[in-house]
Formats: sequence, C-alpha cells, structure tokens
Amino acid sequence: MANLNRIILVGRLTADPESRSTMDGLPMAKFRLAVNRPQGGSDFIDVIAWRRLAEISADKFKKGKLVLVEGRIQIRTFEDQTGQRRWATEVVARNLQLLEQSQGGTQESQSIGVPVDQEEEVLDDSGLAGDLPF
Repeated sequence: MANLNRIILVGRLTADPESRSTMDGLPMAKFRLAVNRPQGGSDFIDVIAWRRLAEISADKFKKGKLVLVEGRIQIRTFEDQTGQRRWATEVVARNLQLLEQSQGGTQESQSIGVPVDQEEEVLDDSGLAGDLPF
C-alpha cells in the first residue's frame, strides 16, 4: 500500500507572507495560518510555498485573509544560533485558494496550484531544508 501525506487547512493569515529566494534563486514564501478548533481556540500552522505559489502568495495574500491550503506535512531539524537542535513542523503547499466574500455577498475563490512533477522536484531537494529558517 502506498503512503499518503496530505493535509487540507482553512484559516486566516496571521501576518503578510515573508518572501525571499534561496541561494539558487528559487522563490519561496513562508506564512502562518490560524486555524480554529471546533471546541474553541486556534492552532497556528507554518506554511511554506515554493516557486510560482511563493510569488503569487507574496503578491496576493495579506494579513487576515481567509485561505485554503492543500499540501503535505514536513518535519525537519536544524541547529539554532546557540547550537541547540530544533524541530520545525510545516505544511509544504501544493495548492492555495484565497477565499473571499465579494461585495455582493457571494463566495469567490482563486485557486493556485502546482503541477505534481514540479512539486516533487522541489520537495525531494533536501539541500533546501537547511536554507529555510527566517
């Protein structure tokens, strides 16, 4: 049986996305999503977007906007400035939708996706993981 690592979240951006390029010139954006729990409270989840998703999210996403994120969970380790080993749990975006209420009250959405072959090329590049902390 094949493994499956897929997550779908709907939440609000806690701040405007942070965007930059890796040393190889690959665009990336990072943002945090506040997702409400059914029983009250919220979870704050870090999301990483690459290439075209990074460019579009940096341009279109703003603090407070309602966003749907589809992607996969990634757990990585890194050393902080004091030499301590740290773990980061993030969602690597594969599809993003900006969910908005239009002036007339109807639901609008703008979907942004990545072709599967392009996604795999980025996700398998373990050399990028050490270049992520902001």
